[in-house]
Amino acid sequence: MASSVVSELVLFIVSLLVAGMVAGGLYVVTQDISSGILVKGQDVATSLRTNFEIINDPENIPVSGSSYIFYVRNVGKDSFSFDSNSVIVMIDGAIIPPANLTFDPTGVLAPYDIGKIYVPTAFISSPGYHKITVVIETGKRKSLVFEVG
Repeated sequence: MASSVVSELVLFIVSLLVAGMVAGGLYVVTQDISSGILVKGQDVATSLRTNFEIINDPENIPVSGSSYIFYVRNVGKDSFSFDSNSVIVMIDGAIIPPANLTFDPTGVLAPYDIGKIYVPTAFISSPGYHKITVVIETGKRKSLVFEVG
């Protein structure tokens, strides 16, 4: 009788240990999933608050001196950096060197403001259709197919 009580007590203690380990494992997995959802939610919220559009008339790109002017409007709720260090401009897939670009205003583009990107005409030499792609520091990108005569 004493041996059966001892073996039942051992089995009870082992079952408590196993249940504790399973509960601890489930807690760790749940915390990992929860923090992953939190991080992803913050990334999506930031992405939704930071947005812009290229608002040029694709058939009538303005020229100022020896540069084409492309208008960028911040349609998001957050400001973003607007200078040659944080914005990448590509014409027909080729990156325009930042030293050749001019931004107005330089620094930060506030919500609902319109900024100008001056691209030298030398980078768009042939008449016809071209594609500009603008990428801001958050990785958000917008493209516009336009025509130059």
